[in-house]
Amino acid sequence: MAKRVLFIGAHPDDIEFYCGGLVHMLGKNGTNVTFAIGTRGGKGYKGWMKRRLESMRTSNQLDSAAILGSVNVIFYDYPDKSLTEHIDAYASDLKTLIESADPDLIFSWDPDYIYNPHPDHQAAAYAGRIASADSHVFYYGTREPDLWIGFGEDIYQVKLKSLRAHRTETPWYYWMLIRKAFLERLMGEGAKVNQPYAEVLREP
Repeated sequence: MAKRVLFIGAHPDDIEFYCGGLVHMLGKNGTNVTFAIGTRGGKGYKGWMKRRLESMRTSNQLDSAAILGSVNVIFYDYPDKSLTEHIDAYASDLKTLIESADPDLIFSWDPDYIYNPHPDHQAAAYAGRIASADSHVFYYGTREPDLWIGFGEDIYQVKLKSLRAHRTETPWYYWMLIRKAFLERLMGEGAKVNQPYAEVLREP
C-alpha cells in the first residue's frame, strides 16, 4: 500500500468527480493524500466577483477534502480558464512538490485520452505528465481505462457527499441531473468488474 499519494487537478472538484471513492479508500487505509490544484476556479471573472467565487470554491474544496478524509490541499493560484498559458510554470511547481513530498503514486488527468477536454483539464494533464516523468503515474478522466477501482454503497455515499460540498458547481437546480449522470457512469463501470460502482484509471 502506498504511503504517500499525490493527485493533480486543474480546479476544485476535478479529483472528486473522477477519484473521490479512491481518495476515501486510500485515506481509510492510512495513506497520506495530497491534492495539488492549479486554479481556485474563478471562471475568468474579474474584480470582486472573481475574488468571491475563488473564496467560495476554496472553502468548498476544503470542506470536500475533510469529508473524504485528512487530505492536504495545495492551491497554485493560476488563472481559471487560462491554465493553458501557464503549463510550464505549473509543471515546475509540481516537480518541486514531487521532489519534496516524494509520493509513491501520482494521479493526474489523462493527457492522451482525456474524457472531459476542458482546456484547463488538458493543461493540468500536460503539466502533470512533464512533472511526473520519473514517477509511477496513473491517469484519471480517461476514455481508455485499463484499471477499475470497485467499491460499494458506503464509499459511494462519501463520494456523493464530497461532490455536494462543491456547492457552486453542484447547485440544487441541477444537482439531480449531475447525480444521475455520474451514477450511471459509476454503475456502468462497476458492472464491468462485478462491483456496485467503479472509478477508472489508465496506467501509461
